[in-house]
Amino acid sequence: PLYGDHVSLFPILASIAIFFYIMMAAGQNMQQQPGRPNMKFILYLSPLMMLVFFNSYASGLSLYYFVSNLITIFIMLSIKKFIIYEDKIHAKIQENKKKPKKENKFQKKMREMMEQAEEQKKN
Repeated sequence: PLYGDHVSLFPILASIAIFFYIMMAAGQNMQQQPGRPNMKFILYLSPLMMLVFFNSYASGLSLYYFVSNLITIFIMLSIKKFIIYEDKIHAKIQENKKKPKKENKFQKKMREMMEQAEEQKKN
């Protein structure tokens, strides 16, 4: 059989943890992108593939992936909850959009050259 002769708990837990990790990591980018039309399908397929692979390997590998994904999920949630303040970041972005843009030396030189070229065309 494709799955194996037995059903282990650790591969199932590791696959569930991988699924939640993928959903958290790619949650904002789940819309279809022009270059990657099957990305959503691959995101759902990868935990199932890991379930099949992990069932035939040693349980230590499954336990490692399960624990590491749980730790990563916890870290991501704590960063999102306690460190990153989306409202403040959004307000700062909106405030910066209202400020006039500064012109650096290269942009200033290019603008002057364009103005000179336009004056030469008129003359």
